[in-house]
Amino acid sequence: MVGTRTGFLRGVEREDGVLVWKGVPYAAPPTGARRFAPPQPVTPWAGVREATEYGHAAPQVPLLPGLPEVPNQSEDCLYLNVWSPSTIGRRPVIVWIHGGGFIAGTGNDPTFDGVHYVHRDCVVVTLNYRLGAFGSLYQPDRPGSGNLRLLDQMAALRWVRDNIAAFGGDPCAITVMGESAGAMSIGAMLGVPRARRLFHRAILQSGGPRPVHTTEFASATWEAVMRTLGITDAERLMTVSTKDLLAASAQASGDPQLLEPFPHVIDGKVIAEHPLRAVDGSVDLLIGTCSKEVDPFVGSPVVAHRFETLARQATGDPTWDHILKVYGDTAIPGHTTLNDALSGWFDVMPSVWLAEHAHKAGARVWQYTFDYAGAGPGGAMHGSDIPFTFGNFGVGDFAGVELPDPATARAVSSTMVDSFAAFAHTGAPSIPTLPDWPAFATGRRACLSFDAEPRLLDDRLAEARRQAWKRVDPYAVC
Repeated sequence: MVGTRTGFLRGVEREDGVLVWKGVPYAAPPTGARRFAPPQPVTPWAGVREATEYGHAAPQVPLLPGLPEVPNQSEDCLYLNVWSPSTIGRRPVIVWIHGGGFIAGTGNDPTFDGVHYVHRDCVVVTLNYRLGAFGSLYQPDRPGSGNLRLLDQMAALRWVRDNIAAFGGDPCAITVMGESAGAMSIGAMLGVPRARRLFHRAILQSGGPRPVHTTEFASATWEAVMRTLGITDAERLMTVSTKDLLAASAQASGDPQLLEPFPHVIDGKVIAEHPLRAVDGSVDLLIGTCSKEVDPFVGSPVVAHRFETLARQATGDPTWDHILKVYGDTAIPGHTTLNDALSGWFDVMPSVWLAEHAHKAGARVWQYTFDYAGAGPGGAMHGSDIPFTFGNFGVGDFAGVELPDPATARAVSSTMVDSFAAFAHTGAPSIPTLPDWPAFATGRRACLSFDAEPRLLDDRLAEARRQAWKRVDPYAVC
């Protein structure tokens, strides 16, 4: 049993020696009058609250066709989970923010069980946050409405700062870690002043601070949702059923005209300017991407259309055509030229630009790539690194993934977990086999490749590809 600022919690001690608390509220339910409000404090409870079952996941539909439905959904979804080796002592904390395109996902997925970090003397926290229209439907008359998911994540981080010592964590050694939409959220928070001092280190997997758009851009989604619901009065949004609002959110997500329906919004309240412009040097960063980022997405005609349309809009047709030519001239065996170029637009270059901005601001930055072709049938694609990040295979969203060489896969995973845990402990991701992994520098953009045999690279990009992207404005892409 532990005591938090809002009451006592009873978790469980598993046979593997891990202490676990599930379904811990970090903010009041965002229901009723609080549907589109910033997260509010939890009402304290009397007695002891049982923390043995996961809390609700946010309302959502699967990110891609064929993926399973996430169970136990409700608008009452602001819950987190904690794994710890002991309530005694102070050890680094890793807070995981799940991905899912801002419209899907849950911190409850068994893949995210923190056991392997606990065995490396870390505390792990996973969380749920509002998704889709519930978490980022920009509404002109509701300040902060376009960035509620970021406000939820910051509320969870405040809860960790204020309470994690009771679970054996160190509130002065918090690493926030996320993949895809989770990494993109972290990228945005790095440029939000109110998020500063909520975390001290950050691991960003397959994401920089994109997508960031203006209120005018975000208003198009609001108008489309209103049309789908058949209403004109914004107050009616407060009483629309969860089912109908979720359906409208899903329709917006699948609308090829909206392109990016739920971006981060430069609203002047939560995000005052493009996050890249506001990154400071106070947070150590570990940033990486997979070798075939967009391959899982281009099978969907809607997503493929969105990606190339947005890439062309951000770069301009002549520059995009030039990038495609350069990528063709420097083609990598087994890769598709268009897919590699789209990966550059989607998250490779946003993560590179974030590394550059953070380094210039004085932060220590390390880079990596995930290149293990045995990660699954499609190789090192977007999201394939997640089981390797946690060391948990064959469960949750990855239950059906077959590994051609399980022993090597587990060795790659162990190396990744070692390096990420070392980063949480010390701020430097050294591993026994490569203790001299150097930090990012302008003269040597060192990068560690996680593969069957990890190796150091002088740069994660071919020089010709790097030069091609110099024609592009980072703030337009991100």
